[in-house]
Amino acid sequence: MTTGRTDARTHGCTDVRQRALTRWLVAVLWCVSASVPAAARAQELVGNAPERSPYRDIINHQSITLFGGRFAGNAGPASVGALPGFAYGLRLAIRLSGPVEFWTTVGEAASSRHVINADTSVTHTDSARRAPDIKLPLALVDLALALNVTGDKTWHRLAPYAALGAGFVLPTHSVTDPGGYQLAFNFALVPTIGTRWFLSDDLAFRIEARDYFFRYQYPLAYFDTLNLHFAGPPPRSSVLPLGSTDRRWSNHLTLWLGVSYGFTF
Repeated sequence: MTTGRTDARTHGCTDVRQRALTRWLVAVLWCVSASVPAAARAQELVGNAPERSPYRDIINHQSITLFGGRFAGNAGPASVGALPGFAYGLRLAIRLSGPVEFWTTVGEAASSRHVINADTSVTHTDSARRAPDIKLPLALVDLALALNVTGDKTWHRLAPYAALGAGFVLPTHSVTDPGGYQLAFNFALVPTIGTRWFLSDDLAFRIEARDYFFRYQYPLAYFDTLNLHFAGPPPRSSVLPLGSTDRRWSNHLTLWLGVSYGFTF
């Protein structure tokens, strides 16, 4: 019986020592893991000269950017949508915290569009249906949240980013086709990717690709094939195939080059 009690006490003491050793190892590992980032940071600050580091702080909290570029347009399935043209714009960016920025972007695309006469008296040929193109400048306005990939720093003076915005595309004037179509106010989603190349702490060159994603809505006349007079001209085809939807989302890729000036209030 004495031997049993001795073995139990020995086993109990072994468990206590094992638990204590485990806790001690966990504490050591935690201290080591916590000290690694600090050591790496210290090495960056002490072991490497700051001018040799690929990272630089972005010191300004606001910036203003002037853009110019190309609005690719998208005529859509009915070929009456916005056509390519020069685009320009202005952006105010505010850094909210760390890598997140808030944007307000306004611009204009010097677009144009085709005009189609969908009247049933017109023959089925596209050349007979199409009227002269009209100029149709588009106002581009959006608000966006942007994420800087390198946080609040640049890497080799580069600061790539991705953003998602929402806004509207609005013609500065509107023309209604004989068939009833007009390009009017449109809600738009605006995904964006790009990068800044910092020339100095305050001045940066910016290259950016964004897509204005909005919807065209077509009138019922574009689906009309009523021309059943056997003695008259041959029936013309509809502008859009029967059975297709009268609403169609379309993307309008825009490439911008810009110059940004940073400042802090």
